Amino acid sequence: MRMHSNGSTALERDALVQLTRRWGKRVAVKRDELDLDGHFDESKPDFARHLVPVLALPAARGLDPEAEHRILAGAWISYNAKTQAIEEEIILPACRLMLGPDFPLPPSESAVAVLHQTIIDEHYHILMCHNAAGVTRRRRGLPRLAFPSTQWSVVRALGECVAAVSGPGRDIVRVAFALAAETTINSFLSTLADSHEIQPMNRLTVDLHRKDESGHAVVFRVLATRFFGELSSPERELFLHALTRGLEAFGAPDHAPWTAVASLGGLTVDEEQLRELRDCCPAPKRDTTPLRKLLADLGVEPAALGA
Repeated sequence: MRMHSNGSTALERDALVQLTRRWGKRVAVKRDELDLDGHFDESKPDFARHLVPVLALPAARGLDPEAEHRILAGAWISYNAKTQAIEEEIILPACRLMLGPDFPLPPSESAVAVLHQTIIDEHYHILMCHNAAGVTRRRRGLPRLAFPSTQWSVVRALGECVAAVSGPGRDIVRVAFALAAETTINSFLSTLADSHEIQPMNRLTVDLHRKDESGHAVVFRVLATRFFGELSSPERELFLHALTRGLEAFGAPDHAPWTAVASLGGLTVDEEQLRELRDCCPAPKRDTTPLRKLLADLGVEPAALGA
């Protein structure tokens, strides 16, 4: 069953056309590169304190300012590592999938163009994260701090969901996870981009990323909606299951990397403390309102995504 009227399809096509035409004026990759060292303020923390759960531990109350600054620097490096992992493991594969010959949608000029533009954007975001974290490593004396992509719950969850299905089902899972990522990221990015108490270099980097993601959310809403319209009933159930699993994984607190971050300030965090942190300091919530509205427009009960 086709999910769209001719009018809505034309409207979506026009949205993609407008995004492709404005790309050179709206995206970070087309702007002058930030002078990262020039925007680095030694006196300011590198990350928002309320987003660092280990600082809520009783043992953290007596930390001296230097130890706390090292933990916050580690949190910023951790944030960039997770962002890079999401771009590399979730978003870029989904974009390439939607450009491939086996994707069940007839390619349009605007869809192909906007996907290639998105791929360029995401590669540039990876470079932005790499450069910004590199400045922090150098300026804060943390050259060896790194986080493998398998430490992030959303990367593991995608791998588990893909492994549980075969054939075209894997494509459905990948598109669903990418839709979850690209339509709910902006509220978290805004939390950092609007934090004027943190490092100017970091805030500006996140702000550039946030502005690009506003366009990507439109791209994924349009293309994933068309994709959903081509699916059979069992395939739609799989898509909604994967979308729900993706949202859960993005909302899951990634506490394991905090053990390395905490150690930068001389704190030792064990498994029991991590469980306590999971209860008292949940991961920042993502705004699922646009995604739920999209599903409602498709005739899907948003409650299918869970609480």
